[in-house]
Amino acid sequence: MAVAVVLLLLLTASAVESAGSSSTVVAGMVFCDQCKDGARGLFDYPLYGARVAIQCGGGDTPMTVRECSTNWFGGFSVRMEGSPDMNRCTARVVHASGHCSDSGADEPRELTLAFRMLGLALYTVQPLLSQPDKPMDFCPAVPHAPPAPAAVAANAPSSSPPAPPLSVAAPAPVSSPAPPLPPFWRRRPRLLPPIWRRPPTVPQERPALPNPEPQPLPTPPPPSTPPPSQGSACAYDRWAVPEHRCHWKVVTPNTTVAMAFGPLAAQRYGPDMTLREALDGRGDANRTLLREATAALLNAYYNAPGGPFLYPTTASVIDHLNGALLSSAQRVLIEGARFRRANAGGGGPAGRTKLPCELAPCGTAN
Repeated sequence: MAVAVVLLLLLTASAVESAGSSSTVVAGMVFCDQCKDGARGLFDYPLYGARVAIQCGGGDTPMTVRECSTNWFGGFSVRMEGSPDMNRCTARVVHASGHCSDSGADEPRELTLAFRMLGLALYTVQPLLSQPDKPMDFCPAVPHAPPAPAAVAANAPSSSPPAPPLSVAAPAPVSSPAPPLPPFWRRRPRLLPPIWRRPPTVPQERPALPNPEPQPLPTPPPPSTPPPSQGSACAYDRWAVPEHRCHWKVVTPNTTVAMAFGPLAAQRYGPDMTLREALDGRGDANRTLLREATAALLNAYYNAPGGPFLYPTTASVIDHLNGALLSSAQRVLIEGARFRRANAGGGGPAGRTKLPCELAPCGTAN
């Protein structure tokens, strides 16, 4: 399910960039079939750098329409102008790297139309497989069934003399049951000794104890109500200070933007940019959006889930960033301003609650 969402985001981004003209997109994934069983299994993983060809036309030599390579997640997508009919086209792996380089073992898979709307046609294909030269050592062994007797008899040379007919042995005679043993051989039941019983005693009357008067139970003190969490909101320059590195939660300054925000952010800002570099972004609307979104993500990790911060969870920060990247430049400016207002202390409904910045230097923090 997560792979399908990632592919849908990538394909939607490509469609938005080319808005106003019809286009066709073919998307799929390539896996390394380490056990060479011809199906996706527990030991298979997405294959990076595999070359996939989109071929159309029947016969032994189909025509290659497009070629592309898989990304880090093993996915590929091909975009073509216009709206051609790709129902009779196929996709196959023509080249793979690493120990899974036996791409010729995979059969071509037919394309299937997923949807066609707003000038965009999306075709998908079942997962493609690339196999190594031999199965890995950790793969389970496939038991080989013994050959059938009829097949062994058919493969035997005709010059050998015919086998003698099998003789059927006569059934053994059924013996009669053994006679019962004589009476003196039977084991007699063992008699247990009599059980000694204590004679009954007459119960003696005991003096009645005085009933103590019930004492009233003390009233428990009312439970103390913990003070409500005030929350914290800090701007990007406060998070970039080295003295505040101890307040980073879940992520670190060396965490990449692709790992924190997903593949759509990696496509926009590159796979190697870290969160510390993202806090220095300025001069460009997209860089400013990433800078404020990074500060909002750190504030969301710092505050408790559902707190007074304007973005109660980290998932809401990631969703707003990806939504802005998929929209127009005006949406990028609006989301950047909203992130900046939240990082400046605006929290709660409509940003009416002013939150302080509670970051203290790491040497003096409790």
